[in-house]
Amino acid sequence: MLKDLNGKTAFVTGAAKRIGREIVLALARKGANIVFNYRKSASEAQETKSALEALGVRALALQGDLTDLDACDRMTDKASEVFGTVDILVNNASDFPRTPLVELARDSAQFERLFAQQVDIHMRAPLYLGIRLGLRMKENGWGRIVNITDRVTARSQAYSNWILYLVTKYGLFGITQTLAEELRPEVTVNSIAPGLVVPPPEFGEAKVEQLRERVPLKRQVEPEEIAADVVHLVLSEGKTGAVLLTDGGTGTHTY
Repeated sequence: MLKDLNGKTAFVTGAAKRIGREIVLALARKGANIVFNYRKSASEAQETKSALEALGVRALALQGDLTDLDACDRMTDKASEVFGTVDILVNNASDFPRTPLVELARDSAQFERLFAQQVDIHMRAPLYLGIRLGLRMKENGWGRIVNITDRVTARSQAYSNWILYLVTKYGLFGITQTLAEELRPEVTVNSIAPGLVVPPPEFGEAKVEQLRERVPLKRQVEPEEIAADVVHLVLSEGKTGAVLLTDGGTGTHTY
């Protein structure tokens, strides 16, 4: 098992804040140089970049919309131009819109728009980046891809009112499995299935407390814990197509 990531470069999507920020900081503490993308959070991205550089690694923050494959090409090309190679890909970027069935059935245009957006962010971009960077990793003889999914992909416990988010997270789980086969043995491809970490903004404290009470460990998962999972999978030499379930032991649906 590797001890550190000195000389490696990681590309992490959606890493200006929250879970993504903790992931890049954790990888940087192991010595990895960092490239990360953001869409709108420019000030947070600059703060994260400064925090990374304070850890003694090189860092590059790139603005780009992952639903635009030309933007994906531009960002990966820039990463390779600056760092030479990208050794680690973490598909972290996510969106969590509430999509009740009644609303989706009422408006086909809204369904089409929301479904395309969820597919783009949770499936198309991770698959495209996984293929594009994964093939380069394979050619270079070493690489790691980690996808952030959802606990339902491991627990088989879908919950109501977030169907498009969940369907596409199941899709990302499938992408993990197929890329693990396609890119072996040089590149490992694994996923992390978090439980309650960052609640939806529309959830009040009372609702969040109710959710915590339904988790066996009576707590949310901290972003730092997901980041530690990422580091574990990147350093591991014996896992591919694996899922790390970090959900506080949830055994029943929580949302």
